[in-house]
Amino acid sequence: MFIKFRWALLIVFCSSLFFGGTSPKSEAYEYFMKGEYELLQNDYKMAEKYYKKALSLSPDSPTILHSLIDLKTYQGKYLEAINYLERNLKLDPKNKEIGLNLYELYTQEGINTKAESLLDSLIIYFPGDMDILFARVNTQYSAQDWTNLLKTYQDIYEVDPHQNEILLKIYEIGVATGNIELVRDILWELKSISQSQLILKLLIEIADSSREYSEAISLMYELIETAGSTDDRIINLSQLHLRIEKFDEVVDILSPIYEKGNHSLEVLRMLLIAYSSLEEIKNEINVSRTLMNEYSDIPVGYEALSFSYLQAGFNEKAVEILLQALPKFPDEVTFPFSLATIFYNSRDYFKAENYFHRALTIQPDLVAAKHSLALMYEDMDDTSRSDSLFLHMINQNENDAGGRNDYAYILSERKNSSKEDFNYALQLAERAVEIEPENAAFLDTIGWIYYKLETYQKAEEFIEKSLSYNEDNPVILEHLGDIYVKMNKTIEAINIYEKLLEIDSDNQLIRNKLDKIND
Repeated sequence: MFIKFRWALLIVFCSSLFFGGTSPKSEAYEYFMKGEYELLQNDYKMAEKYYKKALSLSPDSPTILHSLIDLKTYQGKYLEAINYLERNLKLDPKNKEIGLNLYELYTQEGINTKAESLLDSLIIYFPGDMDILFARVNTQYSAQDWTNLLKTYQDIYEVDPHQNEILLKIYEIGVATGNIELVRDILWELKSISQSQLILKLLIEIADSSREYSEAISLMYELIETAGSTDDRIINLSQLHLRIEKFDEVVDILSPIYEKGNHSLEVLRMLLIAYSSLEEIKNEINVSRTLMNEYSDIPVGYEALSFSYLQAGFNEKAVEILLQALPKFPDEVTFPFSLATIFYNSRDYFKAENYFHRALTIQPDLVAAKHSLALMYEDMDDTSRSDSLFLHMINQNENDAGGRNDYAYILSERKNSSKEDFNYALQLAERAVEIEPENAAFLDTIGWIYYKLETYQKAEEFIEKSLSYNEDNPVILEHLGDIYVKMNKTIEAINIYEKLLEIDSDNQLIRNKLDKIND
């Protein structure tokens, strides 16, 4: 290719030599021809010598400069090639091909400042030229100049608004480099010149991830209006409403596609959350039944329906569903644990114990089952097994704050607890608070143990601190009222008990305590 090109040039310059020019030009062409001949003989040193003589006679000849550029590039002498390219570009600053060739050599040699400056000059002459813009992209990417890279991609898209891959690059680079706010601004600007659905989708994604849910919802409605309604878009719109707990809207949006037969897991999941939050138990049960019937090979439908029945107070139906699920999903701990909890709450301790043990067989480290079982033993006055299980949990996990607190509170409530028991309970509760220092229940336990130890000032201190984290908890409030009574703070005790009656006017125990004070 190189030799053929040279022969083509030779023909051209023979023509030039024979038909025109002044004497210096003719002499220049003569040296140029000798340079071409020496190049054909692979004598690059002599070729360069003749080219330079030709150039000295015709310093503004782009052709001679081009030959020297080719020779130096071929020899790998890129800095010298750059020198000749700079001279050539100075003669013709609007020559895009020369400019891009020079840019490539600048970049190759790491002369980045000149490369960037050259592209700035070229873009003035060729605004919107894709070759120049993509060259700028390469430079900015190498320099990790993410801000300007994103803006250059914006320029590229504005030239050709049909390149969706450019929009994806803008979004992906923005996410990867932490420039998502700039991407948002760019996409909003591009939205004004393009009807691309992808711009709307990306803006929705950004608004969603930034928790700007109202903006995301508005954009989703715009997308549905311009691109049409599909089940996927309806589901996405519902997800956004669910995030801001607009449960009525979730139901209104999803009900039409649900009634038409879209019973996808996502649709059913969102309807269940919405109906449960709205306390529409009947609808929750219906959707749960659909979930169980249509997805009978997974446990979620059985879980949802049993939970719905429990919420409705239909414990027998909940047990029936859970018993159906047990043999179908023998490795799912949820079903035996739920059955155990139901039987525990109904004081059927024999069945509850059986299902707690089944749950622990499936998942031996299930702390919730161990805690519940230990509490049940306490309710059964089986303190030996309660102590054994609590001590086992505490010794097995030194960071089990809940176990320590529960056992401490139990010890404080036992009628036959000794002072040594209270002191041990205090140690357990203090360790629980070390693990979770802002847990209101744990602080209340310490306060209540001090109450039992008749150290009322310390009891008051911890109970008031507990209320600073959970100010309307009726148990903690009652404890504080009882402490005030012991400290002869009658007015304060009355205020606390009256506040409790505002919360639960049917609380006869609190009424009795008030009557006792008034007597």
